[in-house]
Amino acid sequence: MEEKRLSFFKWLGLALLFIVLPSAVAVVLSFSVPYYILHDMTLANALSTIIFILGFGVSAIYFNRYLESRGLITPFMKRVSITILPDSGQPIDEKYIKSFEARLKFAKGEEYIKLLAMLGMMYLQNAVAYDNKDFYLRAKEYLSRAEEAMQEKSVSFETKALVDNLRSKIETYKYRFGER
Repeated sequence: MEEKRLSFFKWLGLALLFIVLPSAVAVVLSFSVPYYILHDMTLANALSTIIFILGFGVSAIYFNRYLESRGLITPFMKRVSITILPDSGQPIDEKYIKSFEARLKFAKGEEYIKLLAMLGMMYLQNAVAYDNKDFYLRAKEYLSRAEEAMQEKSVSFETKALVDNLRSKIETYKYRFGER
């Protein structure tokens, strides 16, 4: 849940590792094989250009997903702040929620429980904003997963408060979504 801001040089090093290195290897291989084996300069140039564009695009997408899943903020990103308050009636962007779900794969321990509680609250906010029972059920699912994970670990007061807050908000809105 803690987002880490990367320095420019760390970002540059990661970009070189994830984007430039694979693209360079792909270009060298795609140029060398047709040129040295088939002795066809036109084919080598065309193939290496196409492979470079594809390799660069795929590497850039993978690099961006890597940064999002680890909660890393590049020097070029603006910090986005949202208010998670189901009573506000304002929906939360689905892309933002998906980025939290991607980070869930890499979270461990108490961080995992906090992310579950926050995801539950985000889905509850969208359930209220869109009057959508599916989002409400997904919020309940995240609550049950957080409670289950809390039973296995000793957690801080802050984490308990997050889960208790989600539980009380779900209890508040259960009649609105047809539960007794």
